[in-house]
Order: sequence, then structure tokens, then C-alpha cells
Amino acid sequence: MEYMRVWKEISVEDVQNHIIMVEDKFGHCPGCKQIGIELKELKKCPGCGREFKYVTSKDARGGKTDIVSRTRKKLPDLIFVDYDDYERVTGKKKAESLFNI
Repeated sequence: MEYMRVWKEISVEDVQNHIIMVEDKFGHCPGCKQIGIELKELKKCPGCGREFKYVTSKDARGGKTDIVSRTRKKLPDLIFVDYDDYERVTGKKKAESLFNI
């Protein structure tokens, strides 16, 4: 199976509240900042109980799909979000809140 980016409007807040950041073997929760989370069949953060629906990785920048493939094997129920898109949209939201736009 091949991977391709698909664009869909989704709630930024929902993604922010339900995302896990992963590296090759472990993840970290942006909610409670817990690091070193084992990925295999993970549904919730062991630290804060945050339910994970989405996953992203800095290692997937530039269309690198190897991390996507490995992560999908460990977390097949989560939706993989492009890291650059996630950073761009959440950064824009932070700037808007700072300047009350």
C-alpha cells in the first residue's frame, strides 16, 4: 500500500488535544510532556489519560514515509498528521491568540 497526503478540514483543537508526537521507537505526549512512551497498541497517555486519535513525527518531513509505515504498524488506529502542516496551523493559531485576531 502507498501513502499520499489527503487534505480535509478538521478541528485544530481536536488534533491538538488528541495527538502524540513520535520518534522511531517512543513517543511523547504534548499534554503532560511525558516522554519515552511505548508505542505498541497505545490508546491513551499513561501519564495524563489523554486519548490519542492522531500521530505526527518530525522524522516525516519532506515526504519521508518510512517513519509513517513503522508508526502505522504500531498504531494502526491513529490518523497520521503531516508534521509541517501541524506546526504551521498550530503556530498560526498561537499567533492569532497573541494578537487577538
